[in-house]
Formats: sequence, structure tokens, C-alpha cells
Amino acid sequence: MKKDIFDFTNYKPYLLNFIEAQPKKGYGFRTKLADLIDCKPAFLSQIFNGAANFNFEQAEAIAAYLKLNDDEIEYFFLLLQYARAGSKGLELRLKKQIDKKLKQRLVLKNRVDIKQELSVTDQQTYYSSWIYAAIHILVTIKSYRTKDKIAEQLCLPLPKVTFALEFLASIGLVKFEAGKFIPGPTRIFLGNDSKMILQHHTNWRIKAVDSLNKDLESNMHLSTVVSIAAKDVLTIKEILSKSIDSARALIRESAPEDELYCFNLDFFKINL
Repeated sequence: MKKDIFDFTNYKPYLLNFIEAQPKKGYGFRTKLADLIDCKPAFLSQIFNGAANFNFEQAEAIAAYLKLNDDEIEYFFLLLQYARAGSKGLELRLKKQIDKKLKQRLVLKNRVDIKQELSVTDQQTYYSSWIYAAIHILVTIKSYRTKDKIAEQLCLPLPKVTFALEFLASIGLVKFEAGKFIPGPTRIFLGNDSKMILQHHTNWRIKAVDSLNKDLESNMHLSTVVSIAAKDVLTIKEILSKSIDSARALIRESAPEDELYCFNLDFFKINL
């Protein structure tokens, strides 16, 4: 199975995994790679099986061939620097940079390509209640693009729905066209460093508790307490982060939209 470069702290196993994931388990791929960087196949064997390393010009060519993005290229070069380090002190410095990079990857805000942010005042309104986010996303479903349908689906008074829609339209999250409300051009993502994140999480955890009382087969709830080795915490966070990435990719391509769901995830240390 082809793995992400951020699954590795050594560039050689990453490249070997990439080769193994190619058709016919990478048969003939090393020859292509040798031609790409203008070296003999025997040199690749010295790299993958010994202490030799690529130079940075060769790494640049490989990164371009693998179509790595800027973030992946930066990490690839960091791994190469670490492998080529000539002193223990430099190794330790580069290892700290690698660990920092991996920890940054676990912050969801850094993995989501959404740059627009609401003003502080607009955030205070939007995240004050679950209603705004629910209506904001509900209008992506074609059958819920009128005030009456929204009010009926969410069991809300019509005046409250009207007020929420007017606010969402004022900040570009919805638009009113041809007698219906449709998604607007603005996309947002609330990072863990926001002052509103606590309120946002609270809003939807309360809705999650409400859903427990409905006991629907389509719902899924899990609560469990575990004891694990400290060294495995980051690994589990990376697994969960990748699952979120996969879910978000599926959500982006899912069409036509016809259901509104809430996705909550909790994984946290219990301070005893």
C-alpha cells in the first residue's frame, strides 16, 4: 500500500514504499529513476541498501517526478538533510525540525486549504448557536432551499430561520437566487487556536447528546477509555487525521447531497 511521505522519518523507506506501490511492484521503475537523475542503477542500490544519499539536485528532480506538493517537498528535503547530517549536533537539530513538522501536520487547520476567515464579530454570531452552521450546510441540499423547508427540517420557528438566513447572506455563506437560498462563495474553517472553538465544539456535542435520545440506526456513537504508550499517541492522532482527510475528500465529491449529518471526533488525554 502506498503511504504518505509524512508516514516516514527517513526518505529511503518512503521511496521504496512508493516503488513497491507501482504497477508490477515497481518492476523497471528503478531504471527510470536512474535515467531521471542521470546515474547508474548500481548507485541506487548503494543508496537504498547502504549509506550513500542523493544530492539535492537529484532530490529536486525526484520530487518533481513524484509530483510532490510544496509541503511534501519541504519535508522530503528535510529528511534528506537529516540523512546527510555530518555531526550528532546537526542530527539532533534536524530531528527536532522533523518532529515539529509532524506535529504541525496534526493541526487540522494546517491540512485544510481554506484561507478565508470571518471577522471576529461575525464569528461570535455564527458560532453562538448550532443553527447558523446547520442552515449554512443544509442549503447545499436542493430540497431544503426555502425558509419553510429549512424550518420544517430543523424544527425551528420561521422568524429564527429568516434571521439566520439574512445573517448568512450578509457574510457570503449563502445567496438568494430565483426565490431560493443556495451556497455562497465563502468557505470557512475554524482552527483550534480560535477563541470560538470551545463554543463551536460545545454546540455540536450538545446536539450529539440530543441524537442519543433518538436512537436512530443511521447514527453512530462511540465512547471508550483506553490506556496506551505515550509513543503511540502521535501515531493515533495521525491515523485519525488521515481518516478526516479521507472523509473530507469523499464529502467534497459526494453528490447529489440529500442528507445533513454532524461529524464529531474526540481523542484527548484524561488528566488524573
